[in-house]
Amino acid sequence: MSAFDTIGPVDPDTGRWKGVPEPDVIQEMEAAGQQNLVESDLLPRRILGATEQDVEALGIVLGDPVDDHFRRVVLPAGWTRKPAPDHSMWSYVYDERGRERIAVFFKAAPYDYNAHVRITDVDA
Repeated sequence: MSAFDTIGPVDPDTGRWKGVPEPDVIQEMEAAGQQNLVESDLLPRRILGATEQDVEALGIVLGDPVDDHFRRVVLPAGWTRKPAPDHSMWSYVYDERGRERIAVFFKAAPYDYNAHVRITDVDA
């Protein structure tokens, strides 16, 4: 079963899936999901191009998973998280010197829920 099977049939008049929000509502959902993530102590469990050991080598403490997509984390002292200024599905983790260290992707749309992290500056 695809994700689209869970949101209802196609409306024959519009050709759109019934139950799928309009594009601006979807973008608002994605932005709200990213903001909630930035304000939390969670990061995606899926790591692209690196290992858990690589993430831990940055000083990030990886905690227990809370679901299939996210786990609790403790960032090093002085590190911050901010949403991307130009895209609702991205945020970044910055070290105490303001350098980007982790890129965080989170698509909060219910029909295509997805999240991952990528180390952006291991050798800084």
